[in-house]
Amino acid sequence: MKKLLHDLAWSTAIIAICLFWMPRADAHPLGNFTINHYAGVQVAPDGVGIDYVLDMAEIPAFQEINHLDTNRDRKADPVETVQYPNQKCQEVNSHLELLINKQPLALSLTKSTVEFPPGVGGLSTLRLSCNFHLSKELVGANQFIEFEDQFYPQRLGWREMTVAANGVTIEGDFTSLSITKRLRDYPTDLLSSPLDQRRIAFKLNPSLISSEITPPPSVKLPSRLDNTLTGRSNDVFTSLITQDNYNVLTILIALAIAFFWGGLHALSPGHGKTIVGAYLVGSRSHAQHALFLGLIVTMTHTAGVFALGLVTLGTSQFILTEQLYPWLSVISGILVTVIGLNLVVSRWQGTQVSHSHDHVHSHHHHHHHNHSHLPPHGDVSPMKWSSLLALGISGGLLPCPSALVVLLSAIAMGRIGFGLALVSAFSLGLAAVLTGIGLILVYAKNRFEHLPLQMPRLKMLPVASALFITLIGLSITSQALLAHPWI
Repeated sequence: MKKLLHDLAWSTAIIAICLFWMPRADAHPLGNFTINHYAGVQVAPDGVGIDYVLDMAEIPAFQEINHLDTNRDRKADPVETVQYPNQKCQEVNSHLELLINKQPLALSLTKSTVEFPPGVGGLSTLRLSCNFHLSKELVGANQFIEFEDQFYPQRLGWREMTVAANGVTIEGDFTSLSITKRLRDYPTDLLSSPLDQRRIAFKLNPSLISSEITPPPSVKLPSRLDNTLTGRSNDVFTSLITQDNYNVLTILIALAIAFFWGGLHALSPGHGKTIVGAYLVGSRSHAQHALFLGLIVTMTHTAGVFALGLVTLGTSQFILTEQLYPWLSVISGILVTVIGLNLVVSRWQGTQVSHSHDHVHSHHHHHHHNHSHLPPHGDVSPMKWSSLLALGISGGLLPCPSALVVLLSAIAMGRIGFGLALVSAFSLGLAAVLTGIGLILVYAKNRFEHLPLQMPRLKMLPVASALFITLIGLSITSQALLAHPWI
């Protein structure tokens, strides 16, 4: 029986190491935060037209609607949106630049419309269409036309430009077909590297002398990878808030689903499960430490979602919400790095102490094989509640976008209590999985320590796991900084 337990402990430890020794610190996809742009330039002998579409995902749309909302019902009523498309298109116009032969020319707005297609969790998205026009006789060879869109330069999202000619010849590096069908259908294979076209230039009526054989137009893809558009689909969790029939049973089922979804979410990349694992493996940890950690993660994640929700509500300038995200990644990365370095120092000192301890005790214990080879009194590193607290905070600091969507839907639908309950159940599920992983590891490690094997290398495990935590912290921080060069 004992042998079986030992084998089990070994295999658990090996599986655990395989599971957690993969440093992955992916940020959340920011799907619900995106603002996407499409500009179609149409050139004809009598002028230039711009067909412009702005597609806002749920969170920016929520804030735009909140801004318009005079009767406070959190919906965009026809009365409230009468002026909106015209005003917003004029705002777009002030950020567009059209140059012909380096001469800036003013576009005039000819048509503006807005619609609010339903999005995730019962929230609306926003689709603004504007038509701009420049009346100008476009004759003469080799006219150089440049167009630039400088609207929402900091925002994440798809930016696409096309050029089409009617009755004139044009030459340059562009495409005339919109691969998203004017932001109605995003190609899934390109979601990890969305288009980022902000400027386009081409020649009009090129004279034969100047025109070499031009390569076929290619679609330029940016090097920066942001999973900006994933997360626009309704998942199980975000659809819970919109359910119609309310009774004790359906509410309990909804909370159970939210809890389960939070647990699944904890298994997705990020979320500090690797760090939690490494921390608990490398120290004298008990069940209560894993439970305390779970509690802190739950509280931090729930509070983080509420705080972001309040920021979103309180600011009509929604840049804030999205810029907070990368900052939170940076902060959690720095926190983890600090915890890691702190542990490296204290655990290294711990191993030094234990070495001297071992020399003193080695001749006493020569005939007992079966004691833990981590010395009985000189603990490698007694659990520090303060570092557990910091670890829990870093694990729950990045609120999940779908939890934010649920909270905003709850506000929009006047079901705040239910929304808070769902978000809390989600966070609890997240923490339960982290805690469960922690408990399994604590148990496996305690079995591991009592194995009757001479394992001097185990002494370095605490230091190794602390170094590992430091590395993960550095990787989270650098990824957050690299993904958002404007920080």
